[in-house]
Amino acid sequence: MASIKIKYYIQRLLGRVLGTPMIPTGKSTGYALVRSERVRCTVGVNTRLMDPYVLHDVVVGDYSYLSRGALVANTTIGKFCSIGPNLCCGQGLHPTSGVSTHPMFFSTSKQNGISLTDKPLFEETKRTHIGNDVYIGANVFILDGVTIGDGAVVGAGAVVTKDVPPYAVAVGVPARVVKYRFDADTVKAMLERQWWNDEPDRLPRVTEYFWDVEGFLKN
Repeated sequence: MASIKIKYYIQRLLGRVLGTPMIPTGKSTGYALVRSERVRCTVGVNTRLMDPYVLHDVVVGDYSYLSRGALVANTTIGKFCSIGPNLCCGQGLHPTSGVSTHPMFFSTSKQNGISLTDKPLFEETKRTHIGNDVYIGANVFILDGVTIGDGAVVGAGAVVTKDVPPYAVAVGVPARVVKYRFDADTVKAMLERQWWNDEPDRLPRVTEYFWDVEGFLKN
């Protein structure tokens, strides 16, 4: 037990010197972030990022929040999004049809310190897009290049490998659409309405008509 504690504090000290580390949690869940890091990010108004997180090249819209443990890169997140703990997305792609999947052969980024190619042989990253008013549960992984439509819901523990349509509910590994929040006509009307772009003084209408979607659209 003493040796585990010593290792824990050494890793924390190294993390403060070298950058954002991952440390053992002492549980079967594996590793957890120690401190937060934000690089080349744009964050909207009334938006909350819960420590710890690592965000690189991320845009987060107004009124959204990201719960603790977010590991996100090369991603655009819309307004009014509710992101559960431990979202992981934008972490890059590897080819599976070549001789190897190791990046030293196809990438110039030198992930392990060296590269054997002077030009990229594969598109390693694709921007991920998460729409407005999207709810993502805990422990979700989203593959690079995926688009999650406005109003969609992604269930906890899902692995999202392809686009999720607006107002769809997707769950599972890999994630699949199990239903839609509204019928097709209502989805169309909500997408045309785009209430998330309203001025702040109109937002109380969402509360006023919260359980009355039809009334909200009419008014």
